[in-house]
Amino acid sequence: MRLRSLFIAVAGALFLTAALVPRANATLLVYFNFEDGAIPNPPSPGSVDITSDQTVAAGGDNPGGGIQASTLFINYGAGDDISTSSLIPIGTTNQSAGDNDVPPKTPGLALGLVKSMSHNGSYIQFAVNATFFTNMSLSYAVNTNGNGFKTQTWNYSIDGGATFTQFAQFTNLTGLQTLSAALPAGANAQPGLVIQIVFSAGQSNGNDLQTIIDNIQLNGTVIPEPATVAGGVLAAIGLGWYQRRRLVRFLQLRRA
Repeated sequence: MRLRSLFIAVAGALFLTAALVPRANATLLVYFNFEDGAIPNPPSPGSVDITSDQTVAAGGDNPGGGIQASTLFINYGAGDDISTSSLIPIGTTNQSAGDNDVPPKTPGLALGLVKSMSHNGSYIQFAVNATFFTNMSLSYAVNTNGNGFKTQTWNYSIDGGATFTQFAQFTNLTGLQTLSAALPAGANAQPGLVIQIVFSAGQSNGNDLQTIIDNIQLNGTVIPEPATVAGGVLAAIGLGWYQRRRLVRFLQLRRA
């Protein structure tokens, strides 16, 4: 009878452990919507919003933001990367659920790139502390005009940007599209993760907008921190042991 009660207690502890350990759900980790940039006032270009949007819990003010702050680094010619209208043609393509930076609150802005031929090989990138992130994927909306960047190559680094490895490439880009790809398993749980987008195959030397990018999303799974998991396991085992003692005491009273 005691063996049976011990089995019940252990089974109960395992059940409670599963209930107490946080579930891993898909989460918007980092989000750039460019809506806090300066409105273009020709001939002066608007300055680009390079800061990510976060939820209130993560220190931001956008319910549709990510859970981690990041800054977009733009390696492009001065004055040739501009804040531009996203109402046409990108609009709300790839916008996150709950994003409250929408017209009429904001004018609808995006990252615009001109003189593509002069900037082949240029890139944008951002850093992520992915210590507790896994199963990540990158996506954004892009509109490519006739002489815009026809090729965009996605790289990742796990050493803070010292070395990069390609994980996706998109060619023959034209018109409005949403690009998306999963990061390799090697990017999981890396505190020094950097994601880079390299532009090439551009053929324009003019000031006409040839490539427009908006609503960059990094999604993934937040894995529970070890301290949280350990605490849940210990609590479950403790409760299971307490229930076993109560059961044993109850059975002894019945025999008496």
